[in-house]
Amino acid sequence: MKKYITILLVFTAILSQAQSKTLKAGEPAPDFKLKNVDNKDISFESYPNAKGFIVVFTCNTCPYAKAYEQRIIDLDKKFRPEGYPVIAINPNDPEASKADTFDKMQDLAKEKKYAFPYLFDKGQVVTDQYGAKHTPHLFVVSKRQKELS
Repeated sequence: MKKYITILLVFTAILSQAQSKTLKAGEPAPDFKLKNVDNKDISFESYPNAKGFIVVFTCNTCPYAKAYEQRIIDLDKKFRPEGYPVIAINPNDPEASKADTFDKMQDLAKEKKYAFPYLFDKGQVVTDQYGAKHTPHLFVVSKRQKELS
């Protein structure tokens, strides 16, 4: 039995090293192009007049994410007029969580009347780039103009 426990511990250590680190303050935020619940692709460039963004990794099923739904809606209502709209991203694998399918995301966004995009992160690519570890996990991103050469 010890042999199996050791192998499991080594495997767990390898997985934890392979996971991405969470973005730190001041690090550039990766841009993305993800499918919204309205079937349109969304990226930072979709908001040319934004000063920045509140990027929220959330989902349909996590009890914490569900408890924070209204807070996320309120964040968007308060900060979108200030130039910081919410962009919500669902990191869950719909094969593992049947209530997080794209159709269920569309249902939730309609039911809750989301005024912000709710994006599907197929394969958790963007989630890994940001290093989001749980839902909800928020990142405040400031837009900086690229320096001219």
